[in-house]
Amino acid sequence: MSELFDDQQLVAYWRPHGGLRHALHPTEPPRAGQERAALCGRAVEVGHPTAVDWLSPTCDACWRIATAARDRQSAHRAGER
Repeated sequence: MSELFDDQQLVAYWRPHGGLRHALHPTEPPRAGQERAALCGRAVEVGHPTAVDWLSPTCDACWRIATAARDRQSAHRAGER
């Protein structure tokens, strides 16, 4: 099973904001106090999420964009083999 993740590249960092979990661009790890663009285009202020914050529903647009990026990576890797 570990070989499944060997070539995986980070697609997004997930952070709760405004009642939803948003996907942030994976260019750098998010740090508290930053304002970052979510994959859906929303500006997200990175905070210190609580355990309850992580139970928020996932932003549908971020999910679609992140899973599409993951699928493109998988297809690209499959083409290299």
